[in-house]
Amino acid sequence: MKNKALLIFLISVFFIIGCSKKEEKTSISIVEPAKKEEDVELKEWEKILEKQPYKVDVSKLKNPFITPETLKEAIAKKEKIPLELVGILERGGERFALLQDNNKKGYIVKRGSQISNVKIIEIAPDYIIIEEEEMSIYGGIEKSRKILTLKKEKIL
Repeated sequence: MKNKALLIFLISVFFIIGCSKKEEKTSISIVEPAKKEEDVELKEWEKILEKQPYKVDVSKLKNPFITPETLKEAIAKKEKIPLELVGILERGGERFALLQDNNKKGYIVKRGSQISNVKIIEIAPDYIIIEEEEMSIYGGIEKSRKILTLKKEKIL
């Protein structure tokens, strides 16, 4: 019984203490704004965001799904000439060209000859014109003409 009375007494004391409201004084303090520091990174981002976004005019592209890397590789491949002009011979009014491929295999050709996808269009005294036929990145066949010049060697 003593325990019950003590328990009820403690609960009532906690209840009375917990229910009593204490008025807290609220103080309003005016805080002066801190000096503005210049946010360099924020300004850089604002400049980047002001720029217009990268846009591609799809109407001008034949295939919008080709990546720029693929396009660069195709352009580099077009500029690469598979043959090298080593010499030009003339016999009986007809000219012959001495060509060499990347594997150092030699060819003797005349006007109209064809080596794989390369056709000889014209042979002049110091250059030849070839027409290369290859498949484009869009799936069509493209013909491109290139001039191979004869490189003069220095005699020591």
